[in-house]
Amino acid sequence: MMTPALTNLSIQPSHAAGSAREKFDDEQYALWRSLIESRIGMVLPDIQRGLFELRVGDRMRICDLSSASYYQYVQTSAVEWQRLVEDLVVHETAFFRHLPSFELLEQRLPLFKGVVHIWSVGCATGEETWSLAMLAEAHVTQGYSVMASDISDAALATAQVGRYSWRKSERIPLLYRQFCVALPESTQASVAHLFALTRQDWQVSDVLREHVFFHRLNLMDSGQVPFRRLQVIFCQNVLIYFRQFDRRDILDALVQRLEIGGLLVLGPGEMADWDHPAMMRIKHAGTLAYERIK
Repeated sequence: MMTPALTNLSIQPSHAAGSAREKFDDEQYALWRSLIESRIGMVLPDIQRGLFELRVGDRMRICDLSSASYYQYVQTSAVEWQRLVEDLVVHETAFFRHLPSFELLEQRLPLFKGVVHIWSVGCATGEETWSLAMLAEAHVTQGYSVMASDISDAALATAQVGRYSWRKSERIPLLYRQFCVALPESTQASVAHLFALTRQDWQVSDVLREHVFFHRLNLMDSGQVPFRRLQVIFCQNVLIYFRQFDRRDILDALVQRLEIGGLLVLGPGEMADWDHPAMMRIKHAGTLAYERIK
């Protein structure tokens, strides 16, 4: 259902020299914020208002639509909505980004019995997902799978390819570089020397690929989450984009997908005051992690 005020929307171009930015007034921006939050749960901070205006303005020009027409179009076109989302979501990530959390998993993964199922929530371009796969390959003895999800098709496509620049390797501990394979143009370089000397692109090993699966998923659609009976849920730098009450709903839904004894690993500071009757805080320096106890 369209809001009547939309018929009066208009975006005035900025007159700053060399700028392609379109400016919304406060009413227009509030309407856009409400739409984005209702659809994907993401809260647009005021500090990013200028960037948001740039992204939407770009899509308006590509579609050759006025502000009111584009607002209506993006709500009726699933394809255009996804393209806008691709432009808005943040894909910044790194291999082994928060090392203490991965050190916790190094200790706990060998303790699980049977096949270990891991969910990488908000996997972006895959660095976190492949880091988890490297850990599992090295420390799980009875099989594992890593399910990765994100709302961005473009990010998922990059993650699935699993090809990265040499700079991306700098945070990968030496133990796990055995899972980084030089690309054909670098075949004369050994894996040990690849990152320090050749500065060539590389890709993740096929040994990991057979265990990793990618899915497009909106966390706000908790009923659509296909994963159950998981041993590890890794959810870092995702909750910060949601309002407090949405964060709690998301965490409650994640708990339901954990096995008893399973681990929920969050980003430090994301939800330090959260508690749940089925979860116990794990004491491990520098981490925010919980174990399901019932």
